[in-house]
Amino acid sequence: MSSGGITWIADDDISWLGYYIKLARGLTGEQLAARLAAPGGPVPVQATTGPQAEALVDRLDAERGDAENIAVRYGDHAGLGFALAYGHWPSVLGPAYHDGTSRDGAHVFELYYEKQNPKVPPPAFAYFHDDHYVCGFDMYMYTWSQEITGPGADLIRADTDAAGIPEQRERDTAHRASLAVLEQRFELALPRDLILDASLPTALVRGQQPR
Repeated sequence: MSSGGITWIADDDISWLGYYIKLARGLTGEQLAARLAAPGGPVPVQATTGPQAEALVDRLDAERGDAENIAVRYGDHAGLGFALAYGHWPSVLGPAYHDGTSRDGAHVFELYYEKQNPKVPPPAFAYFHDDHYVCGFDMYMYTWSQEITGPGADLIRADTDAAGIPEQRERDTAHRASLAVLEQRFELALPRDLILDASLPTALVRGQQPR
């Protein structure tokens, strides 16, 4: 299993809910976190590991009596800025065909998986450039949509077909194969050890600010 690309994401839990990951070419991780923030901007907090970020959100929810807080851990690797969400990100930060993070010429790649959703939606990929949706697809096509959407669908259609993803019946295998295609096609990388084990800069991007 590669630890320098993104295929490992299919086999390791980033958060208990699944994962929300942004990778950006043309933005630092800090800039990406700022673009994900609600009006008023991100609120920096102490650097965290993934479990610490989830514990922070749980503590804020309990203290304030709400369930709206979202934290992101962020950084930079291999020429890409990255941001990973923790807390109440499902349906709030994505998936979306237009979300504003790619303005001013940035290339932004979104990986989204609501693992605990009772409807069991597939992992999803979307690519944005210069404030426009380029292409995207469900990373388990067999029992979901087999359509690659967006004006740039041809960027990845031949690769997904060659990898047999539309016909792959096993969800986990299709997920892993899709990530491998995206890793190669767009030169995406996310360091496994850093994401799973290290403390990273962290900010609240939704919910109430810490006192």
